[in-house]
Amino acid sequence: MPRRVLIAARGEIAIRVARAARELGWEPITIYEESDKPSPHVRAGVLSFPVKSYTDAYSIIDVAIKADADVIHPGYGFLSENPDFAEKVLDHGIGWAGPSPRSMRLLGDKNSAKGLAEKLGIPTLSWCEARSPEEARRCADRIGYPVILKASLAGGGRGSRVAYTPDEVEQSFKIIEMEAKLGFGKPGVIFVEKFIKHARHIEVQILGDGAGTVLHLFERECSLQRRRQKILEEAPSPFVERVEKIHRLREELTKYAIALGEAVDYSSAGTVEFVVDQQGRPYLIEVNTRLQVEHGVTEEVTGVDIVKQQLLVAAGYPLPISQQDIKLHGWAIEARIYAEDPANGFRASEGVLRRYIEPRGPGIRVDSAAEEGMPINTKYDTLIAKIIARGFSRNEAISKLRWALRETLIAGVETNLDLLRVIVDQPWFADAEYDTRIIENRLNELVNEVKRRRSIVKTIAAQIPASTTAPRLDSYNSDSSSIVMNHGYGWPWPPWRRTLHS
Repeated sequence: MPRRVLIAARGEIAIRVARAARELGWEPITIYEESDKPSPHVRAGVLSFPVKSYTDAYSIIDVAIKADADVIHPGYGFLSENPDFAEKVLDHGIGWAGPSPRSMRLLGDKNSAKGLAEKLGIPTLSWCEARSPEEARRCADRIGYPVILKASLAGGGRGSRVAYTPDEVEQSFKIIEMEAKLGFGKPGVIFVEKFIKHARHIEVQILGDGAGTVLHLFERECSLQRRRQKILEEAPSPFVERVEKIHRLREELTKYAIALGEAVDYSSAGTVEFVVDQQGRPYLIEVNTRLQVEHGVTEEVTGVDIVKQQLLVAAGYPLPISQQDIKLHGWAIEARIYAEDPANGFRASEGVLRRYIEPRGPGIRVDSAAEEGMPINTKYDTLIAKIIARGFSRNEAISKLRWALRETLIAGVETNLDLLRVIVDQPWFADAEYDTRIIENRLNELVNEVKRRRSIVKTIAAQIPASTTAPRLDSYNSDSSSIVMNHGYGWPWPPWRRTLHS
């Protein structure tokens, strides 16, 4: 009987894990909450079971036992970085496609990770713990402004805010404490850290097997963010490529990442995240002890299927590759399409996907759990699709991504698709002259350009009769070779696609 993996996640990552499982000859099992039953990820499993909640550990383990699952893969989000859940899974004799509970406790908590990094000689930014708004203010005064406040248990951009004044520090502390209680059940420790202006966010993907082998899969650049959460990522990092000529930044970043992994005998996939200043000096900010949303760009440039490696390690196999086997080939860039309104503070959008068309072609990969007629529910993450373009060079990858975004059609819910189209057309993006605050600082001009382009499309569409459809080759006579046809292809889609505006 083939092995079975229960996927304790939803959406596109559940489909991604199910695909990897099938390619290994395993049987994927999916789960769903009752309100999420229409999601396409449900049908990705050979069996699918209802659970009380995606965060109900006992309900999920109960399903894993009923389904006779050999392994649980947590995807990302929900319980993926919860060491108590991982421990319960292992205690029930089920494999865990993630790092050990010990590794998660040592590296998943930001304070613990920073403490370990300092012991290993890995640079960190000045920081201190705070348990009250007043203590946070004293920390910030000692460190110097600006500072960033983070909840130790939160992941990614969630639970973090930048403060430039003492009043902002106290206000941010209260908001973060409230968000952490809602999202994680407890605030944990909130710490205050020096904030680097014009910084680059660069991370290193690691893989370990818990048997002494820890590998790196080079770095990713994740500096293009909104609300301190990523929307465009690329591998390798253009900043690292540029700095490498005068400073061996890649060697430094990967050395630090491996050292952290080896210190805890790391297993499965993890990401060591750094902030890098304009002089190329890196500082550890956190370790994500799970699969990352942006893992696909690393897979595209290294040829390593990270999810398969997670499953194999969880089943007790050593990593079948060595560091010498891992090389960089070409360039990959990912754009995340969310149901959100950039002109309204990136507020999440609800609705039904009335039209959904994905791009296709050489070098284009789409990770998605979207389909026409599917409801978008803001109870869950509003990620609709990740479009990854791979090219021989960065310029080729950008060109492919531009066309892929133009060929994408989404109607029925507001998205950030138009904003992504505008961003990848900017000269500063082509030149890789950006930092973690550029979207925030240029948001007004980016949104205005979105509005300008939409206005042009609406003007064109208004001049086209409602009955107009795309020209068909069979609608012309045999002498059609003499007819020049202008189909209007361009931004953002042929204007006769009236569903775009309806």
